[in-house]
Amino acid sequence: MVNLDSTFPIVVMTRNEGKDLINCINSIFETTKIDIKIYLVDNNSDDQEHLAILTSLNLRFSDKLEIIKNKKNRWILGLNDTLKKVRNLHSSPYFFITDGDIDFSNCKAKPCWLSYLISQMDSNIVVGKLGLSLDWNYISTQDDFSEILDQERSLYNENKKINQLYIAQVDTTATIFRWDWSMESSGCLYPDHMRYLRPELYSCRTDKELVVEHLGWYKYKINTLPLKTINSKVICFTIVGAALKKEIVSQASIITKVFNCLFSRPCQIYWILRRYYFLCFYIIKKGRRLFDGQK
Repeated sequence: MVNLDSTFPIVVMTRNEGKDLINCINSIFETTKIDIKIYLVDNNSDDQEHLAILTSLNLRFSDKLEIIKNKKNRWILGLNDTLKKVRNLHSSPYFFITDGDIDFSNCKAKPCWLSYLISQMDSNIVVGKLGLSLDWNYISTQDDFSEILDQERSLYNENKKINQLYIAQVDTTATIFRWDWSMESSGCLYPDHMRYLRPELYSCRTDKELVVEHLGWYKYKINTLPLKTINSKVICFTIVGAALKKEIVSQASIITKVFNCLFSRPCQIYWILRRYYFLCFYIIKKGRRLFDGQK
């Protein structure tokens, strides 16, 4: 029987990722050197290969992995019920979240990437969330990925660092969080969650040499994902006001593109207003002079 209180919680979000999910889970167990418990949150997958993989993973890692199957695909909102549960089961001051298409096999952080992230959070109390950097080898060879590569490079400003960590104002995958990272007291995750970060904390990424591989980039090419999967993702992201890569939207059906065109901006406005509400409430409640670390 695993003592959950002494294990570190890792939450994996997945939907129809198939063999990428196998690589992700295997690489986590193979590279971590501390006791972990993985909560695999499946956002209503409908791909039969993926569902078979979930069953296989459950059999292989039943003592260290729990699968939670959501009845709807709500993207990052689908993690929140699990996060509330995890918070009550584990004593760790941090939790880790990753998409199911990240491969940790070649991360050079010592003694392991998770221990490294924990030590960095312990040493830098002003860091609220810290993401592992992503390997650019593949996207740097693809002309279609120039916009993504430019965005990635823009995150690494040598003049904006906390010790060896880069201050990166972007939502990140493969990220460790403090439980009290958010200005919204529950600590739940919402679209554009980086902007829920408490004003006195920083979002950072690791050194460019400490990288994990984003397997999902290999699927951004035209016709590499089923139309049903693409449409589902575009609709879900539109409703929750999340940003979508143009490479994904371009592959959607005409009806789905129209839906995205009509409703993406109104939904974004709703989520922006909601975020400002929590920001104003946080500032009023705590007061600028009472922010942690400020005098």
